[in-house]
Amino acid sequence: MKRAFAALFAALMLILPGLADASEAGGGPERFVPEIMESGYGFRDSNYAVGFRSLYDGETWLYNADEYFKVASVYKLPLNMYFYELENAGEIDPDTIISGLSLEQCHYYSLEYSHNAISEAMLEYLGGYSQYKRDILKYIGDAEDTVTSEYYYENAFTARMVLNILDYLSSHCDDFEDQIAHMLAAQPEQYLESGELDCEIAQKYGYQNYDGTLHIAVAGIVYADEPFLITILTRANYGAVNAMGELCDAFAAWEKQRVELLRAEDEAKLQAEREEAERLEELRRLRSAAQEEAAKYFAAACSVSPLPSSLPWNSIIEAVFSRQA
Repeated sequence: MKRAFAALFAALMLILPGLADASEAGGGPERFVPEIMESGYGFRDSNYAVGFRSLYDGETWLYNADEYFKVASVYKLPLNMYFYELENAGEIDPDTIISGLSLEQCHYYSLEYSHNAISEAMLEYLGGYSQYKRDILKYIGDAEDTVTSEYYYENAFTARMVLNILDYLSSHCDDFEDQIAHMLAAQPEQYLESGELDCEIAQKYGYQNYDGTLHIAVAGIVYADEPFLITILTRANYGAVNAMGELCDAFAAWEKQRVELLRAEDEAKLQAEREEAERLEELRRLRSAAQEEAAKYFAAACSVSPLPSSLPWNSIIEAVFSRQA
């Protein structure tokens, strides 16, 4: 066992320092999120919320997790999900006409162009906004336990709710292939795509004034080297769109370092386990050989002594070795 631990320690010492140094240089989200949002773009700490979830191991990071924010057109994300599930269940046909368009066309305009009138017609088809909010409760996961009247009667969600909606979308991606395709085509080089990250991002964005205060929100699946889910909800800051791209870049870099570290640790543990298994196998081989030699010796001794040579010497020797182990 000492050899196995030594191997684990040596492997970690070789692999991890560079990753740890890189991680310290950029810091975790508790450091880079306020640096970008508050120092970089002048947000007040109460005017934004962030949700992140790793698609590698489910690691989740939230800021202002349960504060309600007006999300503008981000409400169209679960709205379209609900319609797609109705279609998959055979309860509605993609050719169903809503506001003069087929449902298939409604999805296109609602998700790629965030068309308000068409999306509102989809809401009315379901029975209105509060009914729609009831219809999508299953998407918000554990956040359902904390819903208030604001959830049902305002265009408001929390970061935890939106993150759980994204999680449902990603976890059931085979049921939402068309929706994700529309989201991949939406608003290129804006919102989460406004940074330097070069990867596909399936996003739903929102931008609207409520009582004179601007609210900008986004939710997306980021297909970076290490994919993740992210939502950013903001109010009262016109720089939010660019901040979202920087924040997305920072999370991508952090997640890549974090997962590399986890994989290095796992590989070192596996290597130590392999070496320990080899050591135990070698011990078993040596012990078996020693037992065999001892049995031969006693059997030979019995042939020239009063001891009965017919005794089960292999079993006797094995019992002695077992007591000594």
